[in-house]
Parts: sequence; C-alpha cells; structure tokens
Amino acid sequence: MSTFQWTDLWSVFAGVGGLATAIIAYLAYRQLEAMKTSIDDAKNWNKINSAFSYLPKSHEFNEIEQFLNASFIKLIDRTSKLTDAEVAQLFEETPEANEVKIKLKNYLNLLEGFCTAVEMGAVDPDAAKAMYCYKFARHYEEMLPYISEVRTKLNAPEIFTSFERVVNSWKTNESPAKKY
Repeated sequence: MSTFQWTDLWSVFAGVGGLATAIIAYLAYRQLEAMKTSIDDAKNWNKINSAFSYLPKSHEFNEIEQFLNASFIKLIDRTSKLTDAEVAQLFEETPEANEVKIKLKNYLNLLEGFCTAVEMGAVDPDAAKAMYCYKFARHYEEMLPYISEVRTKLNAPEIFTSFERVVNSWKTNESPAKKY
C-alpha cells in the first residue's frame, strides 16, 4: 500500500486548477467573440439604416428634380449628356440660368454628400448601390460636362470627386474606397 504524500494531493489540485483555468479561458474567449459579433452586427445595422435615412426624403429630391426637369436642362427627361450649348447657357448671367445653376449645384451637392458618407463608411455601400446606382450613374454621366466646366472655371479638380469615385466603383462592381 502506498503512503499518502501531500505533494500528490497538491498535484491533483494543480491539475484540476489548470483544467478549470483552461475551461474558463475558453469560455471567456467565446464570450469575447460573441461580443465582437454583436458589435459588428450593430455597426452594420447602423450603416444600413443610415443609407435609408441619410438622403433627403424622396419628396425633397422630387421638388428639385421637377424644377430642373422644367428648366432647359430637362434633368429627368434627358437621355444624353449636357451639350456644350447647355453648359454655356448655365453660365450665362441671366435670372433663369442663375436659378437653374443654383438648383443644379444644390442637387449635385446632395449627391456628393451621400457619396461622401458612403466613402467614409457611414452608409452601407451595398444598400446605397441597391437604392441609387442607376439614378446616380445616369445623372453623373449626363451632368459630367457641367461638372468638368465647374472644375475648370474654379480650378478645383476636387469638386464632386466623391460622387465620381462612388459612381465609378459601382460601374466596376468594386466597393468604394474608404476615406477613413
């Protein structure tokens, strides 16, 4: 019969303690994974939600679009790029041209702001693309002669670049590069 030794008892406790520590560490790790998943899900939900609420409501867009469609640039009825004559007309110093130019600038600024939010990661790019790809790409292509002229006249090549980058990324099925 073997004799009892305190070191044997200590070895048993050490083994049980080591096993318990490993189990607790594993459970803590799994909880941290679950917390990270929960935080990521909340972050993604917030981005998707902001895609649906960041832009002005459709009636606000509609008001500007109706005004621009009733003008000489025919924003909604248009099927081609602005002509050189239409771009020149936008820069005339007449009350009508000035009003159209201001509304068009405001409209493009709304689109630019939304695209900046996409690039900054505040808006989910997939939700934004699903909702606005056709509208944004169409208006970008049609208004590009005006945008180019504004960039040239103001010597500001950075004007409407978020709009341009997001539309181009959607055309190539790439995710917009994030600015942050």
